[in-house]
Amino acid sequence: MRAVAAFALLASLVACSAAEEKADPQSRSQRPALGEEPLETASITDDEVVPLTPERAATARPPSGRPCAWARAWQDPSSPKPHLAGVGGVPNPEKRSETAIRLPDRDPIPQGEIVVEAVVGPDGAVREASVVGSTTPPWPEAEASILDAIRRWTYEPPRFDGTPVSVCVTILVSP
Repeated sequence: MRAVAAFALLASLVACSAAEEKADPQSRSQRPALGEEPLETASITDDEVVPLTPERAATARPPSGRPCAWARAWQDPSSPKPHLAGVGGVPNPEKRSETAIRLPDRDPIPQGEIVVEAVVGPDGAVREASVVGSTTPPWPEAEASILDAIRRWTYEPPRFDGTPVSVCVTILVSP
């Protein structure tokens, strides 16, 4: 009895599959082979075409629109405006010397990272630095210590297309 029921079930599945293939113009037997699929096309006017230029894509900026938007360089017209390191072909500067960061004692140590943005000038010196993200709970003593150390760091002068430039770098410090 079970064999008859299984056979009847199998026969109904085969019949349904055959009916679907007749009703479905894109059945497996009629589909093109892999790589031979037809391309879908759409007609759009020239006004609707937005060309993507590498320059526009390469100059991605943080949400504020400027790297290190807090930096005084943006208010001083004679100061070079910082580029965002690692974006649009602007290299990350190589660190030449580094002052050790000494964090004050605290128990328990806060969770998270302290995020610092620094402007490295065309000469490789850190011109400015600012804390843009902190631990939970905030740890102002550690932030001051980190900023003091980072301001003493020096880098190989950053260059873009052979020209010395100012760059904005992001530094993450885990307590």
